[in-house]
Amino acid sequence: MMVLWLVIIGVLVYYLINGSFEIGSFKKSNALDKLNERLAKGEISIEEYKKIKTTLKES
Repeated sequence: MMVLWLVIIGVLVYYLINGSFEIGSFKKSNALDKLNERLAKGEISIEEYKKIKTTLKES
């Protein structure tokens, strides 16, 4: 039984450290970070960036 709890706690710690565990307000900041990265890589234009950023801030 104790091993099960150790595994559960280990998985939670792993996801918290790696940033894969998203809760509430973290989703918006992560989305904006990804949007900024896409702009920096040249994947989207400035017009697309502004449109998506506005949409993210409204939601």
